[in-house]
Amino acid sequence: MKTYIKIGLLLMSAVFVTSCKKTLDKDPLSNPKEENFWRTEAEAGKALVACYAKLKEPIFSNGKTQSGNSLYWEALSDNASNTSNYESFDVVMRGDHNQATTGIVSKTFTFGFQGIASCNYFLANVDRVPNLLEVTKKRMIGEALFLRAFYYNELTQLYGDLPIILQPAELDGDYLNTPRSPKAAVVTQILKDLDLAISYLEQKAYTDGRAVKGTAIALKTKVLLNNERYGEAADAAWTLIGDAANPFQLSDNYAGIFFGNQLNNKEIMFSVQFRAPDDFHSLDQVIGGRMSIFPTVELRNAYEANDPRRKMTIFEAGDPWAYNPGGFKQAGSTAEGQIPYTGMAIKKWVNTSINNASGATLSDQHMVKIRYADLLLMYAEAMFESGQGTDLRALKALNDVRARPGVNMPAKLVLTRDVVRNERRIELAFEGLRYNDLIRWKVADQVIPLVPYDAKGTKRKFKSYLFPIPLGQMDIMRGVWTQNTGF
Repeated sequence: MKTYIKIGLLLMSAVFVTSCKKTLDKDPLSNPKEENFWRTEAEAGKALVACYAKLKEPIFSNGKTQSGNSLYWEALSDNASNTSNYESFDVVMRGDHNQATTGIVSKTFTFGFQGIASCNYFLANVDRVPNLLEVTKKRMIGEALFLRAFYYNELTQLYGDLPIILQPAELDGDYLNTPRSPKAAVVTQILKDLDLAISYLEQKAYTDGRAVKGTAIALKTKVLLNNERYGEAADAAWTLIGDAANPFQLSDNYAGIFFGNQLNNKEIMFSVQFRAPDDFHSLDQVIGGRMSIFPTVELRNAYEANDPRRKMTIFEAGDPWAYNPGGFKQAGSTAEGQIPYTGMAIKKWVNTSINNASGATLSDQHMVKIRYADLLLMYAEAMFESGQGTDLRALKALNDVRARPGVNMPAKLVLTRDVVRNERRIELAFEGLRYNDLIRWKVADQVIPLVPYDAKGTKRKFKSYLFPIPLGQMDIMRGVWTQNTGF
């Protein structure tokens, strides 16, 4: 029994949450009795919401009452620096991490597999619900499969080979002998889940926190890109982009995607949703007040002249700012902590009209995980990398992003690798995607050591393209698993 409790760190059983109503904004219930559950559609709905629950850990988005958020991932890239010791992001940023490092190295692994366990529990039991309409059951299964694929994609990108676990943990299970499957096998399973999810989910706009068909198509495109299957990625993206019934489109309010214009926004394809006063997070306080994560000079210099996205993404000296009537970085600032040594801060996501340095007013904007501009840029990249860069559809996808109302940047005449990669950098800055991009492009070892992380100009080290398997898990699986190279 003691061994089972240990392995539970890896294969945590699913938790139940309260009624989902129309949005995914509730906390877990205490454990209901198994024999009294799975009797109604509502109870199945509670178990399905549990599959979404781990997305509210700050590792993946924002956590209630937590002092950090997923934007810290940007500090692992050349987009941002971090002066906080929150969850060891700073340790990884500097390249000083090892298998004993806690925070993101251990928690991402644990939370990801807890999310997978919740999905497995739902998928293994949903057939027990009597009189559940087939269309409803398929939609629910599609959501759970999408989420299992989402968690597995996050994990395999960071840790490589993983155990493929598709059933709930059992007391007599032989999990101590479960091997790590090669990443290629993990990706095969992810794509299998996504193909079934795409067949089950409805083609409609994303509104309430629940995955729809387009959400799963976008994730499939990302998975294929992550694994250099460029032709397949382009084909997957085009099934949505080229569909006359495509419900997604670019927003005419770039800043509003992240604060102020999120309700029924047709660009948002997937997000982690919050609702005050019961469900909130501290994003404004953490990045708008404490300033423990902030832009690099390298990011600022990546913007073309007069690109309005720069001013919608980065605070610079004199910008209107509720913390100080005189403007950002002027004398008399009331912000917590230090003003960044670069003289800049993150503006994207922040309510610039509220002084939130005290934390008295907490945030409830949704954390956007996938949006249509990302899909268009993934399509442009996949087309270029598959040798189809001269196809006018690929160039149009990129230029549509640049030409959205409110941005109106001039069209690029030719699609190149540098054009696509820089467009992704500035369009998607501070959305937690840059580190993954550098890893999948296999340029992280060239880029990251050039970036300083403090006022002295101390350069970062790039340690590995994979995180180590956490020491606690290696202790449990010693003799069965081998640690990632370099750790």
